[in-house]
Amino acid sequence: MFRLIKSDYRAYGLSPKGLIISFFNASTFWLVVMYRIGHALHVKRVPLVPRIIRSAGIIFYGAEISYGAEIGPGFRIAHSVGVVIGTKVNAGANLEVFQNVTIGGRDQERNGQIKPIIGDNVTIFTGAVVAGPVIIGDNVSVGANSVVTKDIEADVIVAGAPARPVGKVEVAHSLRSMSV
Repeated sequence: MFRLIKSDYRAYGLSPKGLIISFFNASTFWLVVMYRIGHALHVKRVPLVPRIIRSAGIIFYGAEISYGAEIGPGFRIAHSVGVVIGTKVNAGANLEVFQNVTIGGRDQERNGQIKPIIGDNVTIFTGAVVAGPVIIGDNVSVGANSVVTKDIEADVIVAGAPARPVGKVEVAHSLRSMSV
């Protein structure tokens, strides 16, 4: 858990002083920390506490992030209001979401999968919806107000309702190039 929180801290680019200040101005970094704690307790089968933590996220940040979601390191929420991430969502490293993003199921199943699987280095912009048993590849940007209900290949920018590829993600823009 602490390794994940450390990578989230780096994703936010906070200095030690900034970390302290962020506590007092309710930075969304602390919402991510709350999710990490709730998820760790859920994995250890601690009853009730993960639900209380999730509820605190709703009350203080206006965001519902299920403790049953699996989100990789470097998770960043740009603006928390209206964010919903459902149970059993599986996301890779460096997921970034903006306000009013919904990631969850839609009562359909495909090969035993009911929730989205999201690759590494994915950004989901304001108002976008990722629904159902879809797979989003690595290095994808989902445009504002897009609706993703079908698989998205890697290294693309998608937009629209339904979401369609509108461009390619530049390799230099990708976080992948920073880790080499």
